[in-house]
Amino acid sequence: MIKHHSLRRPLALSAFGLALCAAASPALAGDGTNLYPMMAQDTQIVVVFDVADARDSALLQKGFDKLMAMQPDAKAKMTELGIDPMKDVDTVALAGGGVKDFEDMDKSKSMTIIIEGRLPKDKLAELPDARTSTYKGVKIYSKDDTDAAFVGDRLFFTKKGGMKAQVDLAQGKARGKSLAVSGKAKAMRAALATTDTSADLWMAITIPEANKKDMKDAGFVANSVSAGANFTANLALAVRVDTKDEAGAKKAVEMIQAQLGQVTAGLGQIGLSKAAKSITVVQDKAALKMGITVTEAEINTLVGMAGMFAGGGATP
Repeated sequence: MIKHHSLRRPLALSAFGLALCAAASPALAGDGTNLYPMMAQDTQIVVVFDVADARDSALLQKGFDKLMAMQPDAKAKMTELGIDPMKDVDTVALAGGGVKDFEDMDKSKSMTIIIEGRLPKDKLAELPDARTSTYKGVKIYSKDDTDAAFVGDRLFFTKKGGMKAQVDLAQGKARGKSLAVSGKAKAMRAALATTDTSADLWMAITIPEANKKDMKDAGFVANSVSAGANFTANLALAVRVDTKDEAGAKKAVEMIQAQLGQVTAGLGQIGLSKAAKSITVVQDKAALKMGITVTEAEINTLVGMAGMFAGGGATP
């Protein structure tokens, strides 16, 4: 199984990166596919948020504002620095891997975060207690367990000690060891090929062998999982699971459909009845496809529930 704490540190690095992204240098933007040559050959998970494509969504803006209201300290810090992530950041990409089990993902040394947008190169120099070094013309800032550097107009974050290899990839000097072309990245590229990278927010994961063994008892084995979210008037979510064979996909569909009644009833009890009715589960050859649409009102319900949990209970 994949433990949620495995991605805590990467998410913390992302938040740190967003906190530096105020207006400055020229913007770069895309759906993340142009960044594959800058990702390591042992990448097992890629997550991309195409902010530039989604920022016009009123739903996304409202959701972001509500999340910031739940985190007043973070909001105050960004206000102090004059930062508006929804306007100044165009693309955020996370890539990580090199582990035999997803429970060890937080120990991955190849974890990288890439940020595109109008980025303030001078902000890194203002980091308190940061140590600096230079590698192939790139100044690297190291603090605690994180390295940060600008390569061109892109901002990169890696775990401590990982930036030199990242600079080589970003400068195109280690292309043979990249996700884009390395033979060791064949499985990840196959997963990306079936991922909807046009989604506003998307991710793709290849399943390590240790986790595949855990799945055998359930009657099917997944090779990869991908997901996408689009922010329109509603929130549309789609998930694809590529299994070992068609028999496995059929088994997975049957297992999920057997639980749908219980799931939809549970969603209805917490105010997500429309979302429950929108759930789809279908087989496409050796793949399982699922979809759900969540309305703005239902998202407000979820955000409210999150606020209750974050605050330890309902407001009196």
